[in-house]
Amino acid sequence: MSVRDHLIDISPLRDSRDFRAIFIARVVSLVGLGMATVALSDQVYDLTESTFQVAVAGTVMSITVLLGSLAGGVMADRMDRRGIIVFARGAAALAFAGLAVNAFQPEPRLWAILVCIAWDGLATGVSVTALMAVAPTLVRPDQLPAAGALISLTGEIGSIGAPLLGGVLLALWGPGPVYTLAAVTTMITTFLISRIRSLPPGTGDDDDDEAEEDSGSLLVAFTYAWRNKVVGGLLSLGGVTALFTMPVVLFPEMVDKQFNDSEVILGLLYTAPAIGSVLVSAGSGWLTRAARPGKVLLTAAFTGGIATIGFGVSGLLGLGLVGHLALAMVMLAVAGAAGTVYEILEYALIQHNTPDRLRGRIVSVSTTQDTAGDLIGDVEAALVAKWFSPAGAAIVNGVICALAAVVVAVAVPALREATLPAGWDDDDDEAEAEAEEGDAGTDPSADAPVPAKSPRPAPTG
Repeated sequence: MSVRDHLIDISPLRDSRDFRAIFIARVVSLVGLGMATVALSDQVYDLTESTFQVAVAGTVMSITVLLGSLAGGVMADRMDRRGIIVFARGAAALAFAGLAVNAFQPEPRLWAILVCIAWDGLATGVSVTALMAVAPTLVRPDQLPAAGALISLTGEIGSIGAPLLGGVLLALWGPGPVYTLAAVTTMITTFLISRIRSLPPGTGDDDDDEAEEDSGSLLVAFTYAWRNKVVGGLLSLGGVTALFTMPVVLFPEMVDKQFNDSEVILGLLYTAPAIGSVLVSAGSGWLTRAARPGKVLLTAAFTGGIATIGFGVSGLLGLGLVGHLALAMVMLAVAGAAGTVYEILEYALIQHNTPDRLRGRIVSVSTTQDTAGDLIGDVEAALVAKWFSPAGAAIVNGVICALAAVVVAVAVPALREATLPAGWDDDDDEAEAEAEEGDAGTDPSADAPVPAKSPRPAPTG
């Protein structure tokens, strides 16, 4: 396997104009959102001088994103998905504009901030869910892992670069201009998505008798997940990992007690998982060729749990400050890398094993798990840290994640043996190009997107 085979596969960007537009739109949107998040936390604290109020603002955003995700899943399976995304991103732009207007006032109001972020949370939840349901219809089935890797990479770009840029602009201009810039980037996103083709919801495969009985409710999606062992196994494991993932909420206390309250070390701990994630995303080409992606996903979940245990244990080994920091960062980077492998393959396997008519609702359930997991998981980690210590909480969470991966691997053989459509190699591309020279059909490498109807999932018992 050549070096090129290990690099991130950008064929979805090359082959599909619409996926390319969505990719660019997502990058622009995440940059604006990341900058606004920094400004929001700083402004709320400046107005209230209360960390609790900052947490309240974050909770309002998380709850409204959760509600928007559930609503967006149902809407995405009933309405034109492009229209949903355009409307939701336009609504988000209005929320940022409201934040900017309030920030420019002589006395900004906290209630206005909370109203705007609640509005933005609902809009973001709807648009993210619809966007995730759209992507598989814009690429070939064998490109799903590559599409997942590219989507994951946009998130890492946003999480690393946007907050730094937001902090610099906040120091130079204050929150008002930052919110204004976030509104502008969101409008750019809205324009880019408005240029793609219409994306009506799927109606199911021709031989899918259950499509005729689909009432469009979330209950139908849960019923499907229960029957399809691959999707059900992924959602079950995803629920556990969302609750007991790496407890970043404990970083400040760990730094205070174990690293002499160094802000620089706190920044390094927050950065380490993102470094691992970016490295995996950039070298994710091999994931598109994994013979048993289900096994790789389960291994990644287990590895993430072990790395979390290692992070907790790192402060108990008497390695000294430098040795402790080095081991902690390595474990965090491994956890971030394992999490990205899991995320990429989870995305591909769920999309491949879910009929298009159910994608919006299944994606909404998965997104809701992540959002609710962040909220409840922070509380769980804080409580365990009080009973034991921050290191003890990390060890407990890691043990639970590793055990969950083992249990699911044993209990759900369909997930363990799950596969994805084989990728196209260079010879396939050349053969297809030669065959199409005399064919009036559509060139799959042209800017026009290739319709890619995901195959019906095989019965899994």
